Amino acid sequence: MDENNLIGIINSKEFWPVKEAHIAEIMRFVMDDLNINGEIDLFLTDNTAIRAYNKKYRLIDKPTDVLSFSMIEGESAPAVESFGNIIISWDEMIKDAEEIGVSRDDMMEKLIIHSILHLYGHDHIKESDRSKMQKEEKRLIKFFQKK
Repeated sequence: MDENNLIGIINSKEFWPVKEAHIAEIMRFVMDDLNINGEIDLFLTDNTAIRAYNKKYRLIDKPTDVLSFSMIEGESAPAVESFGNIIISWDEMIKDAEEIGVSRDDMMEKLIIHSILHLYGHDHIKESDRSKMQKEEKRLIKFFQKK
């Protein structure tokens, strides 16, 4: 585990039952696996806030489950102070979990892994990229749940 990696978790709604230690454990696991050095901040928010970010940065006027803002991308990303920021909508995460029939913890793990892969440079616009990203997501989820 890289002791230089910093993880910030900001929960915009104090009444949400966020398991910060579990979230930090997932983030550190993925960062270590991908050799990411630096800081990743995670912001947990609601649909109103994520919709505003989605509209501002992606020109899409609707909520989404997760947004990732990388400070640097690529498989050989050098050490940087801030690697990126992640915004997750608590509302969309709950909706997604209910729709696919998984626990909120499992859905949060999936969204965190998915978003860190975006920070790392993965994308899913083209089918070939989507397949590669999904394979990596499944690998990381499987390894995290086994540890």
